[in-house]
Amino acid sequence: MRLSLRPTDTFFFKTHQVTEAGEHTVMESMFPPRPSTIYGALRAAYIHAHTSFDQFEQGTNEHVRLWMGTPTHHGEFRLQHCTLYQNEPFLPLPLDYQLIDEDGRVSAHPLQLAKDEKLSSMSSPWRLIATKRAKTKDAKNHYVKMSHWKQALQDGGEMTDVLSLSSIIIPEEKVGIQLNTYARTAEDGQLYRATHYRFHDGWELAAYTEHAPDFSNVSFARVGGENRPWIIQQHNDSFSLWSEKEKEKIARRIRQTKKAKMVFLSPAIFAHGTRPKQFDGEYVTLPNGLKVKWLTGAIGRPELYGGWDIVRHRPKERMPMIPAGSVIYVEVEHEEDVPRLMELASGMHFTDKNEHEGFGFAIITSVNESREEL
Repeated sequence: MRLSLRPTDTFFFKTHQVTEAGEHTVMESMFPPRPSTIYGALRAAYIHAHTSFDQFEQGTNEHVRLWMGTPTHHGEFRLQHCTLYQNEPFLPLPLDYQLIDEDGRVSAHPLQLAKDEKLSSMSSPWRLIATKRAKTKDAKNHYVKMSHWKQALQDGGEMTDVLSLSSIIIPEEKVGIQLNTYARTAEDGQLYRATHYRFHDGWELAAYTEHAPDFSNVSFARVGGENRPWIIQQHNDSFSLWSEKEKEKIARRIRQTKKAKMVFLSPAIFAHGTRPKQFDGEYVTLPNGLKVKWLTGAIGRPELYGGWDIVRHRPKERMPMIPAGSVIYVEVEHEEDVPRLMELASGMHFTDKNEHEGFGFAIITSVNESREEL
């Protein structure tokens, strides 16, 4: 099921940082929102449409408790993936691509996996090398429509239809003054500035779920800063990346090279910064229990994931979170392990925490390997 989310006004999403109004205060805004923000908004919208929050807290409505749980535990509602959408899903540009801007034409070229046997402080001899000698842009926060994204990853080719966030959202600077709650007058020296956004025409957020109740009578959700309303519409399509024929092609390539890569379509929370707790220093254990050898990766700089715990009335523990688009290269040592690997090809949640909120949603594909050693 796909739930489309369209804002009725401008919107903004706060980072983990505390914001207070005052001189020289700028409220940092982020986009796209973290999966937990969308999960929480949909959960609250469903609760509001079917019961009161007092009954939710007490757990007296069995239907709501089944799907949305209680303040102290989560129900069966699961968010698979949240992404940008315009006629089809748009996916983050993998960080193992070299983004080049030549005379206003932006293109992304895949890095190649190569072995470097020279002395190095790195424990693994595997490297990702560029194929183009040109000035490179940061690949983060760039998006490609899913049909083109899939074709490029299967063929090991370049991506030409790459969009930056400026093609999707429009920033609007907002300036305000904090008000005295009781006197309703402006507070002296309490000026603040915040960046709000609005979508270009035709864009929306799409929240995909594999296990969810009927949302057809839930019309609005309050999403992001200031709890601004977003329109919800339910659709019957699901997120399906690879067809059976495409999976056969990927499996055949993996059997030939013994190598595969995981591409993260959403941020993942890793206990050890850029490494998950399932990594023992050489091998990493996937969600279905399969062990594969960790070769190398193109992992973006981790950010801090936090928030406010409304049950305990205190900040949540802050943890490192790798960005969407991060890539991990692995080696499959036994051919009989390829079918188990392909069980996860169209989507898995590989994260140390909050997989029910959609964190760590990743896919499996084959590797573009260089035949020459460095």
